[in-house]
Amino acid sequence: MANLKFNNKNHNIILNILFSLIPLSYIVGNFAINLNIFLLIIFSLIVYNRKVFKTKLLFIDKIILFFFVFSLFSAIVNTIELLSGDHDKSILIKSILFFRYLLLYFILRCLVGNDLINFKWFFISSLICTLFVSLDIFYQFTFSVDMFGLKPLHPSKLSGPFGDELIAGGYIHKFSLFSIFVLPFFKFKKTYLSLILSLLFLIYMTAIILSGNRMPLVLFLLSIFLILLFENKTRKYIPISLIVVTSIFFTIYKNNSVVKDSFDSFLVNSTGMINVFIVENITKSSKIPEKKIPPYYQEMKTFYGTWMMNKYIGGGIKSFRHNCPKRKILSHNERTTCNSHPHNYYLEILTDIGLIGLIISCLIFILTIYNSLIKNYFLKSKKSANIILVPFIFIFISEIFPIRTSGSFFTTSTATFIFMLIAVIITLSKKKTYN
Repeated sequence: MANLKFNNKNHNIILNILFSLIPLSYIVGNFAINLNIFLLIIFSLIVYNRKVFKTKLLFIDKIILFFFVFSLFSAIVNTIELLSGDHDKSILIKSILFFRYLLLYFILRCLVGNDLINFKWFFISSLICTLFVSLDIFYQFTFSVDMFGLKPLHPSKLSGPFGDELIAGGYIHKFSLFSIFVLPFFKFKKTYLSLILSLLFLIYMTAIILSGNRMPLVLFLLSIFLILLFENKTRKYIPISLIVVTSIFFTIYKNNSVVKDSFDSFLVNSTGMINVFIVENITKSSKIPEKKIPPYYQEMKTFYGTWMMNKYIGGGIKSFRHNCPKRKILSHNERTTCNSHPHNYYLEILTDIGLIGLIISCLIFILTIYNSLIKNYFLKSKKSANIILVPFIFIFISEIFPIRTSGSFFTTSTATFIFMLIAVIITLSKKKTYN
């Protein structure tokens, strides 16, 4: 790996400010995320020029490179085949622009590998931003408007600073673990650390429930469970916090109708998804009343007919919204209208870049987990997982959890987050020492 050093302290400050602004940019919106990525890439290229590309390629780096090349190949083939027909020509442009995440990946690989990223700044930024979003949700719950005067779309689905986008719970899930893992940097006593963790767990868990985003709650709890299961360094602090949080949560659940209705609704929809899947796929019955079919289940079913239109290379990045209305309806309970994506990463990858694209994606995910979780916790590595690496590992696992509803994999927010996680995980996992 290229040996990079800052020319002066200003470069250090600018670089780490840009990286630490990522949590804030997610609150502001896609324009801010794209601007932040653009500035981070341009700054790195100006300061270090070609040195950022002198990182020795690992096998997973080559697979990721092939993933991007194949996604472009899929777009080119589909554009050529349907050039004279009713085809969305912008798919090719979107595939070319998608390469900015490949550039971001390799720049982060190089910067992290040369210890140029101060993760403490990023963790503190995550703490400030997740607390702000959580407190804004509490404010909106109390006064029916948030701190900026934004009203919720639904009494049991609070969006806080995100306005008409119901993504507050997903945001808290994404960045909350980073905020929790800033605490060891301050070397609190065990008693104080447990109390602070209890308070943070309570704030995050309650805010996610009030947001009405049920899947982020499951993923948040999954992340905590995995940390308890694998990480010795934090295991001694979290159980007490979970006991306190669980007790307070059930007190709130019993005494607050909004929290109770939101949580109960999540359980009903989850069991409904399972029941419909069993009835349709095991008993082979299609006579299910439409009102009993959860909306997400119907949306996910639209993927199959779309995927069958081009099984191996897909229709190109973000082609689902264009191809889905053209599909053949294959089921009695399948909706005829289409959303912009099938609300699951793996189903969307199948429809957009086909079976080959899905295999490449799964290989990237498996290699990332192998190099981090498996090597650090199962193969008895000589070094235990560094505290900085821990939240990245378990957030990544919860983010790519197969049985979940999700946003679009190829959007700015998701692609930035996932390739940032992979870059940091792979680089820190390969480092022999940590700062």
